Amino acid sequence: MSQPYEISYIPFCRQFEGNICHMYLDSDTPGNVTTGNGFLIPSATAACTFLFYLPGLHTPATAQEIAAEYWRVKAMPSAHSATFYDAPSALQLKQEDIDSHLLAELDKLDEGLSAGIAVFEALPDVWKMALMDMSFNLGLHGLLAGYPEMLAAVQAGDGATAALQCHRNGISAARNAWAAAQFTS
Repeated sequence: MSQPYEISYIPFCRQFEGNICHMYLDSDTPGNVTTGNGFLIPSATAACTFLFYLPGLHTPATAQEIAAEYWRVKAMPSAHSATFYDAPSALQLKQEDIDSHLLAELDKLDEGLSAGIAVFEALPDVWKMALMDMSFNLGLHGLLAGYPEMLAAVQAGDGATAALQCHRNGISAARNAWAAAQFTS
């Protein structure tokens, strides 16, 4: 079940990850097929776990159509905006399916953060949002294994140090600033 801080995080997730209804190549990790709010699609088989529709959003796409779309996008050049990968024939996700998938992903991250950070449940919601954003971006293991100084500061309730230690490479300065601001608010 979604937590209130997860719902509060959604607009920030969309701001940082986008809200794209078709498949595209991620600009942060070139070559990775992605959709929705930054949902990585590692294979054509994984693409078939999403409910894509033919243009017009009335007819669900078949597994063969989804796989063909995955390979069409995968074969395109990297380092373009998401709109570059759209086409009149591109398969689409419905917004409610994107929202449902995002909430399911956030619920999984919430469970992982609760299990991986002993004091997680007692943290302020804004700190939880920063940790959620980091784990959404880095993966749960990436956060828990890659940020020991920041996590020690979180465990100690030291927001100023957590803010200094939460910087991620390869993302926008605005996203890093947003995460740091959560720890100092």
